[in-house]
Amino acid sequence: EDRHRTPDPTQKGPVSNPAPFVRVIQEEEDKYRTCVPLLSLRAAAGFFSDPQNVEPEGWVRLDAGRRLRHGMFVARITGKSMEPRLPDGAFALFSGPVAGTRQGKIVLVQLRDAVDPESGERYTVKRYESEKNVTDDGWRHTKIVLHPVSPDFEPILLKVEQEEQLRVVAELLEVLA
Repeated sequence: EDRHRTPDPTQKGPVSNPAPFVRVIQEEEDKYRTCVPLLSLRAAAGFFSDPQNVEPEGWVRLDAGRRLRHGMFVARITGKSMEPRLPDGAFALFSGPVAGTRQGKIVLVQLRDAVDPESGERYTVKRYESEKNVTDDGWRHTKIVLHPVSPDFEPILLKVEQEEQLRVVAELLEVLA
């Protein structure tokens, strides 16, 4: 069940709905000023989600109390591993790309499936932790762990050789509801 209604394409401005945002038929000048895209992505709070094609479902106006910018988007959380911080079915505001350290941040991670690189994208939301080996030539990860909030779920440990398949897409900014 979706918690928002599809807007009437003939109606300008906000559409009434029970979601934590308002779907809008946006004007070009409103993009990333008063509204951000709602992505079809369902971010798994569990293990990586099933393959999915991510498409914009439209634009939403939200009262986030922050300045909006390119790279921000809204997506729905599915699963219980990040509860109570991120409730199953909640919408969340994300921002990408992630600048600076990822250590300790709750991030949206994409793992590209080596079997089907075109449509085998997989997503999860977890708290990011990594260990690095620093040398004279730079650094390399020795371990990446994606931690759930709920003690009922195990962390996801990624091997060093999986690092090339891992992409941190965005950082969680706010749970909308």
